[in-house]
Amino acid sequence: MKRQRRSQGERSEEMRERVARAAFEVIAARGFSGLRTAAVAEQAGVSQGALLHHFETKQGLTLATVEYAFARASAKTEEIIAAGLAKGEDPIDLMLRDFRLYFFNDDFWVSLDITINASKDPELKGGIREIVPRYRLGVYRRWVGILSENGWSIADAEEIVRMSAALTTGLGIRTLFDDVDAYLDKTIQKWSKIIAETWPRQKP
Repeated sequence: MKRQRRSQGERSEEMRERVARAAFEVIAARGFSGLRTAAVAEQAGVSQGALLHHFETKQGLTLATVEYAFARASAKTEEIIAAGLAKGEDPIDLMLRDFRLYFFNDDFWVSLDITINASKDPELKGGIREIVPRYRLGVYRRWVGILSENGWSIADAEEIVRMSAALTTGLGIRTLFDDVDAYLDKTIQKWSKIIAETWPRQKP
């Protein structure tokens, strides 16, 4: 069977994702200050000319990188939900595993690095304010939905998700100056117990 040729639009989109992924990898390794078109082009295995054809400005490349990071994290969330629920795992355990994976992973740190630096650039700041709610708040709404379908009221689910996200965000940030691994498991276990006692599941 003759292989169907990809359209120009599909090839262009694949190249943009390839470059955004390379930029993500560069920032993860070198920090946002190390984001240079030459480094990204080398990481992506393309010429600087090809890179500039798809991203004429550093701002455009940076926003594409942020979106790549959030889209990647959202996809991981869906994988955790699908695999966990299929096995009958506890929804709270799944949610905490997802948050722990995100806030202790390059998906979070690359986005945070860019966001901190973007506060000085109005164009980047505006773009990030559009991207973050679309993806990250979408993940939180997804978990509220999962919990509300599995025995918690919407109000309780919203509070559980909000406070769990705040806790794991804080723990992630503490890794900058503390040995969080020494007490991370115990903290998550205690929080899970607090959830069970404070917001008991109403139905199996």
